[in-house]
Amino acid sequence: MTRAVWLVGIVVLGAACTGTSAGDQGSGDQASGDSVTAVTLDPRLVPTTTIVFSGSAAELLPQLGVEMSRLSAQVSEEGDDDKATVARITAIWAAAQSQVEAARPDLLDSFEATVAMATSAVERNRPADADKAFSNLTRLIENYTAAG
Repeated sequence: MTRAVWLVGIVVLGAACTGTSAGDQGSGDQASGDSVTAVTLDPRLVPTTTIVFSGSAAELLPQLGVEMSRLSAQVSEEGDDDKATVARITAIWAAAQSQVEAARPDLLDSFEATVAMATSAVERNRPADADKAFSNLTRLIENYTAAG
């Protein structure tokens, strides 16, 4: 299945969960470079929730970094904060992914691998993997913003 089909499926599914139609997603409130993505998250990580993030990749990637910076400590602690954080990481990446792909397709696989590593760190309770994902993400964001 192609990324475009996945993205359409995610937006339609997210819209169904929020009670809006897919046509309602583009209300015209966003700037032309912004993206809005509704994401239904993996129920193994968090109860089915729809989170909407919007903005340009230049705005979203630092948010992704902030969320990723918290993950290692949360994985080490009791509770479900790590699951909520990885859900936000996944949603932010879903919103930024198409812009990163358009601007820097050479970085796309590395960003995806880093988000997958963060998810795996939570699923397997491995704080060191969360640290490594954050370190990788920091370098990727620096690389992305240096070219812009």
